[in-house]
Amino acid sequence: MRATYFAILVMLGLCVRAAAAQSSASRFWASLGGGVGRSGPSNSTGLDQFSGPSGDVALGVVMTSRGLIGLEVADWRRATPNGSSRSTFATLTLLGYPFGSVLSNLYIQGGLGVGNASFPTRQVTTTPTRLNVTHPSLQVGVGYDVPIACPLWITPFLQSYGTFGGSRFKGTPLPSTESQNAVLFHAGVLLRFAHPGAAECRNRGAALGR
Repeated sequence: MRATYFAILVMLGLCVRAAAAQSSASRFWASLGGGVGRSGPSNSTGLDQFSGPSGDVALGVVMTSRGLIGLEVADWRRATPNGSSRSTFATLTLLGYPFGSVLSNLYIQGGLGVGNASFPTRQVTTTPTRLNVTHPSLQVGVGYDVPIACPLWITPFLQSYGTFGGSRFKGTPLPSTESQNAVLFHAGVLLRFAHPGAAECRNRGAALGR
C-alpha cells in the first residue's frame, strides 16, 4: 500500500509539470488522500468497531466534465485492545456532479467492489475469535472539489463501505443484527488531479447548460 501511495504521488507531481501549458481536458484523473475511519464487524451497536487512520488512492478515466469512473482503494488499520484490526476495500467507483451554481463542485459517489478485513471479535462472540472477511462490497460517498492550482483540487470527502453476503454469527447472547460482514466509515481530504478542460478549471458543473 505504501508503494502504491508513493507511485501515485510521483505521478501527480509529473502531471502538475505537464499541466502548466495544458488547456484541453485530460482523459485520466488520480487522487491520493488520508483521514480517519471507523471499521469493524457489521452490527447495529458498534461492538468491536474502532476508529483509526485510513488512506485512499484512486486512478481513473474522465468520461465528461461532470462524470468520472475509476478504481479506488481505501485502507484502514488499528491496533485495538483485543488485537490488530484491518480492512481494505477495492471499488469500481463512479463520481457524478449533478448540480449547478454554487454546488457545481459537489459530487455524489457510488461503487461496487470487494472488501477484505480481519478483526478480533471478543465482544461479539461468546469466545475470543477472529473474523476474516472477503465479500462483495458497496460504496457510497460525497465530496466537494476545491480548486487550488489547475488542474489540482483539494477534496474533503465522506465515504461508507460495507460488505454483503456474510452469514449471521452463531452463539448467544448476541444482538440480532450481528453478521459476518465488515463496514468502514471513512472521512478525510484528498489531493485530486482532474483537468476537465480550460473552461471547467474552477467549476466542475459549468457544463450544465451546454
